[in-house]
Amino acid sequence: MGRDRNLTITYSAVQAAFWMDLCVALSFASVYLLGLGYTNASLGIIIAAGNLISALIGPGLSSLIDRYENVTAEKVMTPVLAFRSVMLILMVFFPVKGLITSIGFVLYIAFSMSVNSLNLKMYVDAEYNGIKINYGFSRGMGSLAYVLISLLLGVIITNTSVIAVPCAGIAVGIFQFAAFVLFRKGAGITAASKDTDLGRGKTVFEFASANKRFCVLLFGTVLVFFSHNTVCNFLINVVENIGGSTSEMGFLNGFMAAVEIPMMLTFSRFFGNKDPASILKFAFAVFTAKAVAIAAAPGMLLMTGAFVLQAPSFALYTAAIVPYVEKTIPHEDSAKAQSLAFTMTTFSSVLSGTVSGRLYDNTSVTMTLWIAAAVCLAGTIVSIAGIRSGNR
Repeated sequence: MGRDRNLTITYSAVQAAFWMDLCVALSFASVYLLGLGYTNASLGIIIAAGNLISALIGPGLSSLIDRYENVTAEKVMTPVLAFRSVMLILMVFFPVKGLITSIGFVLYIAFSMSVNSLNLKMYVDAEYNGIKINYGFSRGMGSLAYVLISLLLGVIITNTSVIAVPCAGIAVGIFQFAAFVLFRKGAGITAASKDTDLGRGKTVFEFASANKRFCVLLFGTVLVFFSHNTVCNFLINVVENIGGSTSEMGFLNGFMAAVEIPMMLTFSRFFGNKDPASILKFAFAVFTAKAVAIAAAPGMLLMTGAFVLQAPSFALYTAAIVPYVEKTIPHEDSAKAQSLAFTMTTFSSVLSGTVSGRLYDNTSVTMTLWIAAAVCLAGTIVSIAGIRSGNR
């Protein structure tokens, strides 16, 4: 019990570091790039490219981990973290609009997001080897860290300059590597501890062919998170549309994450014995309600109220999707399945980056949000159709 408790704490640090990094890479991408003179359309392309590359890297690495005994999440983590740090250092030395910043930010997003596939694989392997980690609590700590860095970075940028964004990314990277080392040491997971009796996992294409209904769920998730990312990745536009500024964006970003925390921290206690399939269906329905509420909000007060629905939508989905995949997909394909589930939310950023960026530039913010709400409704219907109850 003591070891499990300690590993929950160290895995909480792993989650905290990842979500802090994601806050810098995505939520403050608009502040940094627009501050350097990029347009919304260019911002959208950079976010889309970063997410698209991540959507290839994450499942690709996970497929290798599933299929080859000598390839582990622990071995892959260090070079991935190192590469994203190099991109940030380049942006610190070349803080101007141009090729270096464009390519650097694309690759920073790509490798930062790929880390989550490795984090999830480490969690699944630990659970499979009998280590009990409270995933909901750990993920809640990730949201708490997201809140703290969002509030802090919003204030820092307001009083300094947008160069604080890559500097914050470098600092987070140091913390991220330290958390990974502590978890790896505590869990004692090495290449030799991989279970060799399971057989090799399927390739991505073989997996898709054998799990068609799961793929329906993944496709619906892309549509739902298109709406979610249309708001989150362009939040400065949404806030300015109702009279706010960067400070209000930082507050709203932090508030959005803050309401997730109680749901995630208490998920195991109140929902641990519930069917994750039913929980996911409810969460997808609330995603649509949230999208409509955001599109209809005329000011900061009602917009803040709309973001309260982040708890029963995004937070509930995030806490339930991991055990759902764990129960419905064989362990030998676990890295791939968990990575694909997360990658669909990533791939949705590709769509929102390419489509929503142009919508924000060529139509009103309000119209863009209503379009996103309609797409979310379609995604909810498709996602629910792809969910199945019961274990594998």
